[in-house]
Amino acid sequence: MKSELFRFFLFFFFLTLISSAIADYVTKDKQYLYADGGISIQEEVTKNWLQKYILFLDRLIFGYGGKTDSGENVYSHILIRLGPTFHLASFAILFGTILSYLLSLYSIFLRSDFFKSLLYSFSNLILSTPVFVFAVLLLVVFFYKLQWFPPGGYQSWNFLYIILPGVTLGIRTFARLTLYLLQEIWKEADSEYVTLLQTRNYSWLHIVFKEIFLKVFPLSLVIIILDFGSLLSGAMVVEEIFFFPGIGKSLYYSIKAMDMNLLSILLVFSGVIFYTLNRFALKFQLKLSGET
Repeated sequence: MKSELFRFFLFFFFLTLISSAIADYVTKDKQYLYADGGISIQEEVTKNWLQKYILFLDRLIFGYGGKTDSGENVYSHILIRLGPTFHLASFAILFGTILSYLLSLYSIFLRSDFFKSLLYSFSNLILSTPVFVFAVLLLVVFFYKLQWFPPGGYQSWNFLYIILPGVTLGIRTFARLTLYLLQEIWKEADSEYVTLLQTRNYSWLHIVFKEIFLKVFPLSLVIIILDFGSLLSGAMVVEEIFFFPGIGKSLYYSIKAMDMNLLSILLVFSGVIFYTLNRFALKFQLKLSGET
């Protein structure tokens, strides 16, 4: 426990140090940009890096994050966008996970090498294709042609606004998980345990969708947790395409607008979320494998 806390505080120190440095770099760029436009802004440029870092920590821990360039409280800004981000990430993970399990288990249920190869090739194609390609394709088909779903935006917990960006993100979870499941499920189907179940007259349907599923599910949770952590940290490209008001869009806006306070706090927020879920996934994997 002590080593884990030390590891976290060490990570937090370097994360805040990098975030502070990026914010300082953005501030200088903003000064040059404003100077070129004949606009003067007041910035405290005489402080050294240590003073700036201490001020950043004070704002991060005690100052409620400071203010955005539009005058909004940074923590309030993040909190408002955390709900839509969680909604989107949850849908994307559920969509990708359920679809991956159904098709992977169905491939072994059919004992079809062709279906397995098809899934494997399709998953590799998804992972080798930029995510914005799927976003544009879904918009053309389901909004422009069929007009089934809105092209973007968000209404609180309205399912329709989640489908297109959620499927765009979830399809990559599907691909990563499918590549893992196809290997593990087909290996498990040839195990002595499955052979024993068959000799005891268990139906193939029961063996595949219960016994094999329960065997491969725990370790696959590691992939699911890691993907969930990355989605909670923000998906800039997808959220910008669908003008979805989540963490990713705020991060994109803060970079574009050179909003120092918002950018630095978002970097810390995203880093802590991703690190925490990564460490949880690692500990979970070690526990399953019997290591300490």
